[in-house]
Parts: sequence; structure tokens; C-alpha cells
Amino acid sequence: MARVWYRTFRDFFSSRRLWLFPLLAGFFWFLTLTILLVRWLAVGQPRYPGQMNPYVPFISDIAAHQFKPVFIVGCVATGVSFFGTMFAVHHVRYSPSFYGLTEDAPWKQTTSLIALIAGLTASVSLIFLSIFDTDDAHVRHRNLLMGTFGGLFISAVTTTAVWWDQVWGPTVFVGLRKWCIFNTLLVFCQFVSGFAFVVLMYNGDFKSSGILEWCLTYLGSFWLASFVGYTMFREGYEPIIENEDEVQPLLV
Repeated sequence: MARVWYRTFRDFFSSRRLWLFPLLAGFFWFLTLTILLVRWLAVGQPRYPGQMNPYVPFISDIAAHQFKPVFIVGCVATGVSFFGTMFAVHHVRYSPSFYGLTEDAPWKQTTSLIALIAGLTASVSLIFLSIFDTDDAHVRHRNLLMGTFGGLFISAVTTTAVWWDQVWGPTVFVGLRKWCIFNTLLVFCQFVSGFAFVVLMYNGDFKSSGILEWCLTYLGSFWLASFVGYTMFREGYEPIIENEDEVQPLLV
């Protein structure tokens, strides 16, 4: 099982450009949300046919009736770059030309593969979700929404687990810990927000749940962008390890 990741994915291009994936993913998603929200506010905050929330429309409601082409393009761009982000953030860990943990624990490398598959599931679901909108294909849209959030949840949890040694471990790469802590905090905030959203929605507090959905999705754009910190070279041309004489615990 040693080197399971690197045997599967070789350095077929420069790892030093992989930071573009999370940057673009965060930007595309933030831009897509903002265009939809500004458009809704600009036309007088209308209520759409079939809109469940009488106060604040869900993202799917706006996307089904206004600027649907923009939503599709935004979801395609976000989905592709998100899959690239999941690949990048795990590949740099095992790539000899980056962090170089080629002999990392087998369970971590297997977990990275699970995160990549979950990321692909979320990406494909998001793209098709934008095509089959809640107005014309409500059931299919709902199923794809579950697939998107399920894939995002699994990829977030598994990625956090793989990089947890940089949050809490004794040996860390210079400049990386603060990004891992920030990313983990965003994962926690999204989990709490998602749970609160479900509780509020099923309790009939539509106004609060509608606002929380927009907050949750905007948090997602910052979560995506935070992976730039994982995939950027620091301290010159090679990553430097703090307390380099204690490298072994990192590989446990």
C-alpha cells in the first residue's frame, strides 16, 4: 500500500500551478452566487412560482427563473475547478516535488482517494443540478442536491482527516498550519450552519433558514479558496519543515 497515491497519480505537470484550482473554484462560486443575489435584489425581490420560502428565495428558486445560463456556466466552472481542487490538495501532500510524503500512512492515502471520488461525485451532481432545475424537474433536482451536499461533506471530512497532522501534530510545514486551522474552522462552521438550516427549515422558520442557506453557500466559496494555502510554495523553492528532527511522527 506504500506510495498508493503516487503510483496512481504521477507528476505529469508542474505541481506549483495547482493553487489555481482552489482560487478559481472559490472565485467562480462566489461570483455565481453574487450575480444571482444582486439580480434578485435589482428586480425588486420577486416571489417565484413554487417558491417554498415566502421571505428569502433559495438559490435554486432564483436560478430556475432568472439567469439560468449564468447559473449553469457558474456551476460547470465551479464543479470542474472543485474536482481539480480535491486532486491538488491531496496530490501536493504525496508529490516528491512538493511536500513529499510518499511513504505516508496507507490509510491516509486511501482516504485521499475517497476524498477525490467524493469530490468527483459532488462536481458531477452540481453540474447536472444546474441543468435540471427545481421548477422543471423538482425530484431530480432534489436528488442531485443531496448528491452534491453528500459529496461535499465526505470530501471535506476526509480531507480534514488527512491533513489533521498539520493542525495538531508536532511536526508541520512552515506556513501551512494556519491554513489548515482556518480550513478546519470553516468546515466546522459549515457543518453547524447546515445543521441549523435543516432544523430551521423543518420548523417552519423560513426567513432564518433562507438567510442561513446563503451564508452557508458563501462560506463554501471561502472554504474552497482556503485550499490555496495548502498548494502554494513557501519559503523559496522548497517547503521547509519546522522541527525537522521530528519528521517521523508526521508519517504515522
